[in-house]
Amino acid sequence: MKLEKQDMDKVVVIVAARYFSQLGWKWVDVRNETSAIYKAYDELKEQYDKYPYMSRDWYVSNSATKNIHMCEKWDELAELMGFLRDYGQYFDFLVKNERKSFCIASADGILDSEERNAVAAARKLRCNVFVFRVDVPQDIGFELMQIGGGL
Repeated sequence: MKLEKQDMDKVVVIVAARYFSQLGWKWVDVRNETSAIYKAYDELKEQYDKYPYMSRDWYVSNSATKNIHMCEKWDELAELMGFLRDYGQYFDFLVKNERKSFCIASADGILDSEERNAVAAARKLRCNVFVFRVDVPQDIGFELMQIGGGL
């Protein structure tokens, strides 16, 4: 059976997520969790607005959602929000090992001009960028086995 591009892309994302987990890195699927990151930002802003006697940095570094945005300071989180608004659609993962990194998961490793611009913008934020390439076969074998029964 011939795999379609979107099927191959899903396999690459699964392999990348498994790789990051096995290394013990913290990671967030940016494509599926961007709304959670925005929600965390809004909640932190709301908490600070209600109780401004604590610093914004305190709210960020002590937030229960820190595992989603991986930021320690308010300015860092605000910068991340702007970056995700402008370039988040070009990345698959936000990863943190020693430093914060973005990752593009790819079956061919070829970046188009928009992705290259997004990579340049990420590097301006002092973030590492990974392109995680996986050789996914275009054709995959399978077997359909029928176990008796039915009508």
